[in-house]
Amino acid sequence: MCLDFSTDFIRLPSFHLTHWEKTKETDWIAVLEPHSACHLCPICLRASTNHARPGRRILRHRFVPAWGTVWVSVPVYRQRCASCGLTWTVEWNGIPPRGLVTSAFQEMAVDMCRGRDLLSVAKQLSAAYSTLERWYYQLAPQRLAQPKEHEAPEVVCLDEFALQKGHKYGVNLMDAQTGHIWQVTEGRSREQVRNALQQWPFRKAPHVVVTDLAPGMAETVRQVWKHTLVVADKFHVIQLFSKALEATRKRTHARGTHRRGRHEQRLLHTIPDKLKPEELQELKIWLAEDPHLKRLYFALQDIRTVYAVQNPRDRRGSTSEMD
Repeated sequence: MCLDFSTDFIRLPSFHLTHWEKTKETDWIAVLEPHSACHLCPICLRASTNHARPGRRILRHRFVPAWGTVWVSVPVYRQRCASCGLTWTVEWNGIPPRGLVTSAFQEMAVDMCRGRDLLSVAKQLSAAYSTLERWYYQLAPQRLAQPKEHEAPEVVCLDEFALQKGHKYGVNLMDAQTGHIWQVTEGRSREQVRNALQQWPFRKAPHVVVTDLAPGMAETVRQVWKHTLVVADKFHVIQLFSKALEATRKRTHARGTHRRGRHEQRLLHTIPDKLKPEELQELKIWLAEDPHLKRLYFALQDIRTVYAVQNPRDRRGSTSEMD
């Protein structure tokens, strides 16, 4: 059973485990030997003979938090073809011809980057950030989900992002349920957004597209997907209410020190449940003096309540309470 576990853990089909070694410098080392095989000449495809065995290579293979780094020790075989006189080094499956890590270690490092930043993974593995970045951009595209293996998402988020802030932008289409980004396209003009929507990798258009309050974005979606419902995302809606509330505060209460202004901002934009009783009383007196500011404040709280409700029936109830 122990041998089966070691074989499954190492997963290098060209080798078999001979023994384990433990050193202070390199943690655990799995000493491997290749299975008996006839190595054919890459030119004439005839059998070759072993020319030399100059040494062994030690490579990082796995990382186990409880153990540390697991290394593998593999031999270096130099083969020679008697027919054409070619001499070459045998390349083992899963062992790159150069470098200090195996292919399995690179794939494991890329998998660890899911949901984490590259810097934290690089520190955990004691690897150079630039090296991990190169592995990620080489291997990540090969490990992406394929649209043909998944159902078309019903709700999609369409948003723009900065490739180079102030100079270059792009748009992405993300599954609102899973958070998986299915498409990234450079550019944010109407024509570029239209091309991005037309290149949607699924045959079925989404039922709902959630986007910002830019009118051009919504109109472009309706032109390409005529039966798709366009919904404004809650972040920009709440931001719209917050900006209107802040503009009214500045227009009607532009007095006092900067510290006083910061205090007023905190009272208006903080959720009431997180304010102290004396702060709530101060806010109540302040809003009673300005009916317009009061209407905007309670409108912001009502829209927050609507977005916080999960059950649609409760959501209808909350809107009726607003009225």
